[in-house]
Amino acid sequence: MNTTLKTEFEKELKNVLSFWSTKAIDQKTGQFYGEIDHYGTPEPEAHKGIIMYSRILWTFAAACRFYKTNDYKPFADKARSFIENHFLDKKNGGVYWETDCDGAVVVNKKQVYAEAFTIYAYAEYFLAFGDQSALDFAMELFNKLETICLDKKNGGYFEAFSETWDKLDDVRLSDKDLNEPKGMNTNLHVLEAYTTLYEATKDARVGKALKDEILLYLNTIVDKNNHVTIFFSEDWQPKTTEISYGHDIESTWLIWEAAEQLDDKALLDEIRPKILAMVDTFIAEGFDTETNSTWYEYFPKTGKRDSDRHWWVQIEAVEGLANAYDMTGDKKYRDLALKQWDYIRKNVIDRVHGEWFWRIDDDGFPVDSEPKMGMWKCPYHNGRGLMHMIREMEKWN
Repeated sequence: MNTTLKTEFEKELKNVLSFWSTKAIDQKTGQFYGEIDHYGTPEPEAHKGIIMYSRILWTFAAACRFYKTNDYKPFADKARSFIENHFLDKKNGGVYWETDCDGAVVVNKKQVYAEAFTIYAYAEYFLAFGDQSALDFAMELFNKLETICLDKKNGGYFEAFSETWDKLDDVRLSDKDLNEPKGMNTNLHVLEAYTTLYEATKDARVGKALKDEILLYLNTIVDKNNHVTIFFSEDWQPKTTEISYGHDIESTWLIWEAAEQLDDKALLDEIRPKILAMVDTFIAEGFDTETNSTWYEYFPKTGKRDSDRHWWVQIEAVEGLANAYDMTGDKKYRDLALKQWDYIRKNVIDRVHGEWFWRIDDDGFPVDSEPKMGMWKCPYHNGRGLMHMIREMEKWN
């Protein structure tokens, strides 16, 4: 076991959890802010998103399970109460997308990505605390996804629905996304949510849905060049060509973890070559060996690359490379994982204001226009990654 690295990961995990349990909370309202800027200044009037709240809930519940303590439970409960009082649609089921700073719903659509993260958070809460009501809610959402959101004809899950679970004209997760009926990101995080839900329930229906999603993802969403396609038509015709290196490497370890949770040796044997091919392609195309960091995206049609180093991409690279080392015992993966971590340690962690910078530009400077906390900036990627790597250090020589 590498005790020095383990101590380093543990210290940083405590730093992340400390930021979100102190600086991220508005002392006037007792709730989490909607946004904190790059320099640590809160924006009390900022809107709040279910993605941020479900990820905060997951992180603090996961930390309690990880450390076998209830020390972080009050913060998990804080997030849970806001979800149930403001995001939960008590009439139609499911969770809304966005509220104002006071919790009034301002975007009432049902984004399947968000429903999945809520399943993920509530299943983790059950595993941490044994609260049956949390698991019941996670299963209620699972049943919604399986009866309404699953494409029974072509497989996979649609992007979004209206408040009353009807079809929508605009199904985008964000303004940056294409308005297409199916996407990689939603299906990846349904898979992630079902992995934890299956761990919590061992329910055969969840297991079947999870296996179906693993196979669809690898056979349809991952292309012949070992990259994920980001958006699709209803019948899975690709609608984009850009390459997302972060999603490529994140997919590898999430899929492997899902198959391990199913404890299906035949499935693991089937997917192993594809997973490792994806990792090797990522190293060859997405990993910058000069800085030991990971680029953001590549656009084949123009030959241009987005070279910014986003916080979540960097930590997903650590996890994906570490997982490949676990799968193979090949030290090249371990060495690259640790080099990528060294880049994070030196460049991405904000030693002054806390938490991690959103992204580092190609010249090596943090981009100060991006928030530390917001709709998409949460403790989930780095919290999850640090817990993952502490466990890894306990296995590595």
